[in-house]
Amino acid sequence: MLYRKWGSKEDKVVTYTSSSREDVRILDKVKQVMKAHVIELFLSGNITKDEARKLLQGINSFTRIDPSYEDVHEALEDHLIKTAGEAGGSIGLGRSRNDHVATALRLEMREELLALLEQLLDFRGMILKRAEENLGTPFVVYTHFQPAQPTSFGHYLLYVEEEVASRWSSIYRTLDLVNRSPLGSGAIVGSSVNLNRDRESTLLGFKEVLVNTISATSSRADLISSVMEVVNLMLALSRIVEDMILLSSKFVGILELPDTHVSTSSLMPQKRNAVTMEVFRARVSRVLGDLMSIASTYKSLPSGYNLDLQEVNPLLWEVLDETRTGVEVLHDLLTKVRVKEFKMDKEILSTDEAEILSGKGIRYRDAYFTVAKAVREGKFSPTITPEQSVSRKAVKGSPSPERMREGISLARERLNGDANLLREYKNWILKGEGELRLMENDILQEGN
Repeated sequence: MLYRKWGSKEDKVVTYTSSSREDVRILDKVKQVMKAHVIELFLSGNITKDEARKLLQGINSFTRIDPSYEDVHEALEDHLIKTAGEAGGSIGLGRSRNDHVATALRLEMREELLALLEQLLDFRGMILKRAEENLGTPFVVYTHFQPAQPTSFGHYLLYVEEEVASRWSSIYRTLDLVNRSPLGSGAIVGSSVNLNRDRESTLLGFKEVLVNTISATSSRADLISSVMEVVNLMLALSRIVEDMILLSSKFVGILELPDTHVSTSSLMPQKRNAVTMEVFRARVSRVLGDLMSIASTYKSLPSGYNLDLQEVNPLLWEVLDETRTGVEVLHDLLTKVRVKEFKMDKEILSTDEAEILSGKGIRYRDAYFTVAKAVREGKFSPTITPEQSVSRKAVKGSPSPERMREGISLARERLNGDANLLREYKNWILKGEGELRLMENDILQEGN
C-alpha cells in the first residue's frame, strides 16, 4: 500500500474497498492516461526529458496489478517510484486518482461504444441483405399477438433494421458527451501546477476538454447516458427475441430457428426449445437491472468524488459485454432463420375487403361493420389473396415490392452515411493517439 499507512493487505476492512481486480479492465487505459500526464509534465517544464523517459519506460513495464493495492492507480504509481528512481517521486505532481480514473473510464467507454457501433453496422447490413432476399416471402404480423394483416418477411426485417438504426444514432450521439477529457482536473479543483489540459486532451484523442474540474472529476452522467442508450437498444432487441421464441413455437409455427439455436429436452425428444433466445431474454433483464443499480448508486451522491462511484464501474462494462454478445448471437440467428410454409387465416384480409368496399363508394365505417358482421357469422369470403393484399399497399414504408425496394435503398443510404460518420470519428481519435505515440517514441529514443 502506498497512500494508506494503516492496516495490512490481509486486513479484510482494507481489502473491502479495493478495486484492483475490477481495474484490470481499464489497465491499458490507465497506462495511456499516465503517459499523457508524463508527456505534459515534460512539455510544461515540470520534469526533464530524462525523467520523462524513465517514467515512460516504467509505465510500459507495468503489466499486472497486485490485489493488495487499493486500485490500479496506486499500484502503478508505486511501481514507478520503485522502477524510475528519483523521477518516480514526481509522478504525483498535478495528478489525482480522481481525474485519472475519470479519464480512463471515458477512454474505455469510448472504445466500447465504437466497437458496438461497428458491430451494429454489420448487423444492419446483414438484415438488409436478408430483407432483399425475402421481398416476397409471405409473413403475418400481429397486434395484441393476434394475427393482424399479411406482409412479407422482408418487410418485418426492415422493421428490425430501422429499430436498430435508430438506436445506433442515439448511441452515436452520446459519443460526443463521453469523448471529453477530465485530465488535469486533479482531485476536484485542479492544480497550481502549470498543465495544458487542452494539449493532454488532444494527445488522448478527445474532442474537447470537460471544463469544470468538479464535473470532470466526479460526474458519471455522460457514461450513464451512454449506458441508458445501450440498454434501450437491448430493450428494442428483446422484442425481436420474443418474436423468435413465439413465432417458432409449434403453437404458431411460422419460423424455423437454426439447429444451433435450439435444444431438446432431457426427457421429451420432440422438443426444439429456443434456448439462445431464452437466455438473451434473461440477459436483457440483467442489463436493465444493472442500469437500475447504477442509477440507484449514483442518485443523491454529494458532489465531488465518492468511492460509491467505484462500484458502478463493473456494471457499466457488464451492460456493454452482454449487449455485444447478444447482438452477435442474434446476428447469427437472423442470418439463418427460415420462414416455413403456412396457411394464412383468411380473416386477416378483412381490412383489405373493407377498403375495397370503401373504394366502391361505401363509407369506410359502414364497410367495416359489413365485413365484421360477415366474419362473426362465418360468411366472410375475401376477394383477394394475401399476395395481392401486400402488392396493393401504397404508402411509404409498406410491404409492396415497390415500396420495399424503396425502403431498402433508403436504409442502405442511411447505413453508408452512418459508416462514414464512424470512420471519420475513428480517424479523429487515431490522429490524437498517433501524436501521443510519436512524442513517447521521441522521448524514449533520446536515451538509446
